[in-house]
Amino acid sequence: MTIVLRDFDSFKRVTSWEEWLDVTKATFPEYFPNWAVSNFVGLLLLAISFYMPSFSRKTWGLLMVLASLVNTYMMVTDPTCYIEFGVLAVPPMQRFIYSRYYARPELIVLPIAFCQFLIGIELFFDGKSHRLRKIALASAITFFIGLVFLGIGSAFPPSVLYALTVAKCWPELQKSKTI
Repeated sequence: MTIVLRDFDSFKRVTSWEEWLDVTKATFPEYFPNWAVSNFVGLLLLAISFYMPSFSRKTWGLLMVLASLVNTYMMVTDPTCYIEFGVLAVPPMQRFIYSRYYARPELIVLPIAFCQFLIGIELFFDGKSHRLRKIALASAITFFIGLVFLGIGSAFPPSVLYALTVAKCWPELQKSKTI
């Protein structure tokens, strides 16, 4: 399968951290609405996690399932959309995106979408196994921290807020301690 890429001005690699910062600053206005919503949702879910961690966990479960469905749909209909965000990734990640990933993005995105789906299902439902929930929470935290290296195209810094919010849903943190 050969992917035909659309022609975008920003569809190029940057060679230095300074150039990456310039490209990020230049494209920020285009991403600002999504970035603002992501920040708002991140802060809202972080606040909710302090008072209703179970609701926050279930909300993350639903969001992870929805994200997996969107990622799968986008990969099937327009796989180049994931490569287009490459210019916003930090330079070491750009080298990966524009080398191996560039040729076959579905080999990475579809397994990630499947894992998002599994994480979301486990976070959404109240199971008796805290072990599976901890695995799902740790996987979600790892996923969100991994998004940091993709820059503002993957909603940085809200991905850090997301990781903190999911960490707040850890089972031991939900138990009240008595003295």
